[in-house]
Amino acid sequence: MKKTLTGVFTALAILIFVSSIFLMISGTIALRRNEPVFIFSKALAVVPTDSMVGTQEDSLDINDMVLIRKASIDEVELNDVIVFQGKNNSGAPILVIHRVIGFDAEGIITKGDNNASQDQPQYQDYVTEENFEGIYQSKITFLKPVASLMTSSKGLIFGGLAVVLTIMLISEIIHLVNTYQEDKQLALKEAHEKELEALKEQKKKEILEEILKERQNT
Repeated sequence: MKKTLTGVFTALAILIFVSSIFLMISGTIALRRNEPVFIFSKALAVVPTDSMVGTQEDSLDINDMVLIRKASIDEVELNDVIVFQGKNNSGAPILVIHRVIGFDAEGIITKGDNNASQDQPQYQDYVTEENFEGIYQSKITFLKPVASLMTSSKGLIFGGLAVVLTIMLISEIIHLVNTYQEDKQLALKEAHEKELEALKEQKKKEILEEILKERQNT
């Protein structure tokens, strides 16, 4: 039973380890290149601002980790939350995740739930096939602390996740060592108890033989 549980915990630890590495690599690439890294048509991204804070079910808070689905721009519908290549106030390229509020001959019109005005054409280019990235699918709440670390400083990603991974691996190694020692001690204890039982049985047998001999002599 213990060996089975140890195997399960080890498998979970490996899964967490691999997932953390994936997050580290994909998150870093996404931040540096300002584009999501799609694997099996799915990608992770971090909401960097409060522009999507709102009351709708798919409104997003700052530092939410979101799952993006790779899709064709033809699949986009009114009120969808989409991701596209945009620019910040200084003109630097960024990933924008905003809600679709309309369609125009030039492209899709978007707006942040927390913004007073729409994005196009004053703040962002119309969303077309060229700058469209994907459709928001869901947010992963339990990964928000990791997302906060990623957005606080790009340089902290490797260091922070390395610390997390190191702690996780050390904890797993300690767990495996403790489990091995416990199993070893249990095996030694069981062997010792069996040896004692065997000695007791041998002693009983010798005593019975002595009694039988005495009876025969009398």
